[in-house]
Amino acid sequence: MGISIYYSARRKELLTDAEKDLIKKLISEYSVQQEIEKFNITGEGYNWTSFDVYDIKDSSGTEIIFEGSTQLPDNMNDAIWEGVQHWSALLSQIRCAVLNAEWYVAVEDHILEWDEEYLEYDLSK
Repeated sequence: MGISIYYSARRKELLTDAEKDLIKKLISEYSVQQEIEKFNITGEGYNWTSFDVYDIKDSSGTEIIFEGSTQLPDNMNDAIWEGVQHWSALLSQIRCAVLNAEWYVAVEDHILEWDEEYLEYDLSK
C-alpha cells in the first residue's frame, strides 16, 4: 500500500453546474494520463495514478460536496514529494473555485494548511 492524499469539501449548498464544469476543467488540466501511459509502456517516470473524485452519493458524511483520494507516486526518491506538490496545486485551484466550503486536505494523517495570503496549500508546514 502506498501513501495517498485525501480531500473533501463540505457546505450546505451543493456544487453549482458552473463549479462542476470548472472542477472538471481543472482536473483535465492537471491530468497525468500521458505520464501514466508512458510509465505503463516504458517503465520510465513516476508511477502516477489518476486523480480520483468519489461519487457524492457514496459520500462519507452529510454536506460533503467534493471528496476523493489519490495514491501518490512512490517509485523514485522524489516521487512522493512531486506528487504532493502536483495534487496540492490542483486542490488549491479547486478550493479557489468552490467558495464558502470547509476543506480538508491531508497526506495520510498530516493535514495540509491553507495559506490565505497566497491562496494555496502551504507544504512547508
